[in-house]
Amino acid sequence: MREFRLFDSALPIGSFNFSSTVEEAFLSGYDVKEYISSLYRNVVLRGDVVAVKVAFRDPFLADELVFASKLTREMKDSSVSMGRALADLGLCNTPFLEAVRGGETPGTYPAVVGEVCKCQGIDLRTCMEGVAYSELSQMVYSAVKLGAMDFHEGQDLLSSLMEFREYEEFFPCNPVTEVLSVSHESREPKMFNS
Repeated sequence: MREFRLFDSALPIGSFNFSSTVEEAFLSGYDVKEYISSLYRNVVLRGDVVAVKVAFRDPFLADELVFASKLTREMKDSSVSMGRALADLGLCNTPFLEAVRGGETPGTYPAVVGEVCKCQGIDLRTCMEGVAYSELSQMVYSAVKLGAMDFHEGQDLLSSLMEFREYEEFFPCNPVTEVLSVSHESREPKMFNS
């Protein structure tokens, strides 16, 4: 059950505050289902999930990679906010997590969750799939909350993307995400912080 707890949306890390640019895509007229699919395949699977694999070997390197790959303030802030909140829960104590809590390294979500999984004895594959599912389901929940789709459409989208694909190289690339994120930074009012 540790695995379910760590990736549950009720874990108090603030993930519900972030839409990963789904809000801006919706407000800009994008097909939200296609946008979420693209973001999941090109950023989550090729970026954050690969970073978890790196974190199992070297969480400091994973943290550096993820922080550098988040090009906008909102994207950096959302990853660091969730990562630090997870580290602050005190589920594990390792030199990396202590460095995050001490402000010595950014503490991005993929690096922290990878380190927590490893520390708690959660295997790499389960951790990678947990990150993939939790990030995907949060984007879908954001779309539902925005009214871009209903819960049934959200479940259909989740089902269509359930096939997990593992990549070896860290290469998150979805340029429209950065464009939307920059636009979202100045949008008022807004429902989500990213």
